[in-house]
Amino acid sequence: MALALFIGVTAFAQVPRSKHVYIVAEENRSYEHIVGSASMPYLNSLINKGGLATQFYANQHGSLENYFWVTAGQKITDNNSTTAVFNVDNIERHLLTNGMTFKSYAQSLPYAGFTGLFSGAYMKRHAPLPYFTDMANSSLLMHHVSTTVMAQDIANGTLPNFAFITPDGDHDMHNCGTNLGACLWTADQWLKSNIGPLLATAPFQPGGDGVLIIWADEADLSTDNRCSATVLTGCGGHIVVAMIGPQIKAGFKSVTTYHHPSVLRTMLEALGTTANFPAAANTAPDMREFFKSNTGTASAGLVQVSSPTSSIVTGPGVSLAASATASNPITFMRIYVDSVSVASASTSKIGATVSMSKATHSVVFQAWDGKGNVYKAARTITVQ
Repeated sequence: MALALFIGVTAFAQVPRSKHVYIVAEENRSYEHIVGSASMPYLNSLINKGGLATQFYANQHGSLENYFWVTAGQKITDNNSTTAVFNVDNIERHLLTNGMTFKSYAQSLPYAGFTGLFSGAYMKRHAPLPYFTDMANSSLLMHHVSTTVMAQDIANGTLPNFAFITPDGDHDMHNCGTNLGACLWTADQWLKSNIGPLLATAPFQPGGDGVLIIWADEADLSTDNRCSATVLTGCGGHIVVAMIGPQIKAGFKSVTTYHHPSVLRTMLEALGTTANFPAAANTAPDMREFFKSNTGTASAGLVQVSSPTSSIVTGPGVSLAASATASNPITFMRIYVDSVSVASASTSKIGATVSMSKATHSVVFQAWDGKGNVYKAARTITVQ
């Protein structure tokens, strides 16, 4: 006999799941230069349509350091000229675990898989994904490609689930020289030409799940070391971080103080990670406040456990299975044993045989619908 548990009518708000999360990097300019600037009309139009973190501060100064903070949740090296690769927990590892595809799109990259530090205005330190062994030591390195490939992927409908998008130094506000206004204008026009087509794709239309994060690595190098509105020294300064997408609150302005690991955690939550985030992302607050509230949008969801049918079972192999239904389609399920994920499925049904020790265990069957609402069935079983 199947055992059913109903979870309450209102699901709690969270970062909704998405299969289309993209981040585009900007460089070395403080918040005050960009927000409201007449030199960046396109970026400010996106900010007005989406959400803006008004109190976002870089963890420190240093390009590669900050790109690692947003992809691995920690500073890994101070050497911006390193050719080393690093075997640390990072966003790629979670994407692979979650069955998600990813690419690194970098302007002026001479060819796919290029591992050099420079090519024209391309700087490897602004494209973090090839620094991790998960990509660097496998065929996935060929997913480090030029932004011309991104344009082709947009046209062909072959975008990955996640992409790190890197304009080159002439188009990301890095190589500004003395004419800041012209530099900002150049960066803005690159966004319009390259991000505009991305935002025209189906995931970014009403009802889609697309999330675009516009992220700056650090503020003005010589003058802005702020850590928060009240701590004026010791970090990387006040920067722009904005989110755009159908699930983002239009015109939202957050006053919460954030740092780079919060972007990493938010991206990973959207892409399916629910626990054990990389380094500082494990304790950083996510940015769920940017997303439209799920409250009141879901009717009572049903998680139906079909196995085990008794609270006492014989081990060590224990069959665990459940299905879920809700008013919005169920898009993902996980099974947790003693708070550790042991199985996942991108469907409304899940099943696995799990080796469990002779003891009493907590088992949670959890389901997500397409709007990010969560439904659970919890069981306590004793393995004999």
